[in-house]
Amino acid sequence: MTVRRFGDWSAGDPHTWDDVLLDDPMSVRIEKAISSLAGHIERLSNKYREMVDRSKLYFDRCVEALIAKDDERAKIYASEIAEIRKLANIIVHSQLLLLQVKIRLESILELGEAISLIRPLTQLLQNVMVEIDDVAPEASEHLKALMVMIEGFVSSTGYSPTSEPATQVSDEALFIMEEAKRIAAENVKASFPEAPQLTDHERAVYSYLSKTSSDELDLEECSTALNIDVDKVTEALKSLHQKGLIELEMVSQ
Repeated sequence: MTVRRFGDWSAGDPHTWDDVLLDDPMSVRIEKAISSLAGHIERLSNKYREMVDRSKLYFDRCVEALIAKDDERAKIYASEIAEIRKLANIIVHSQLLLLQVKIRLESILELGEAISLIRPLTQLLQNVMVEIDDVAPEASEHLKALMVMIEGFVSSTGYSPTSEPATQVSDEALFIMEEAKRIAAENVKASFPEAPQLTDHERAVYSYLSKTSSDELDLEECSTALNIDVDKVTEALKSLHQKGLIELEMVSQ
């Protein structure tokens, strides 16, 4: 498995945790936590966009390899696309959880006295830390510090939660994590195309199209040039369209 580590995670973060003093007012500490979370979310968004671009590049190279009948090279690019999708899913899921934590802290800041709303946040942060530790250890360390600070919010207010063990994830946190997983999977599926597999007819038709300068295709000419029945050419075109490799537009005569 290819492990990619993010860059300097502290770069661009307006607050280091040395800036967060215990004698700061609660509102100030929460504002600093919100600001830091916003920075993490933005960096995850940037990383996700980079992965989408990289996946599209590998997708094109995979298609080129398939057209050249270099199946081994195509498999390498297909495997890399699959690996990028896995990492992207982790990033999106983590981003959604951090966004939930940020929104909850903003609610606490506005409502003032609803300190009990903090309770599931450390569980969500713990989940994110575990998920991204291999690909973003620097981010994991920052989130650990943030989790400690959030726990300090509760301690400093004298709020006494129930006797539920700290290791037991609350129903609310579980619901949020499962919903984030579902949304993350949908987002990644929409953003990352599956590595294509082409039949011999699809390869021939796609190669023919790649060498044609015109945007219009004469089915009869293509059929004659490739020695493939017109119906087979039509089927190949439809399949290539469904796989996202070409766009089809019927031109009325």
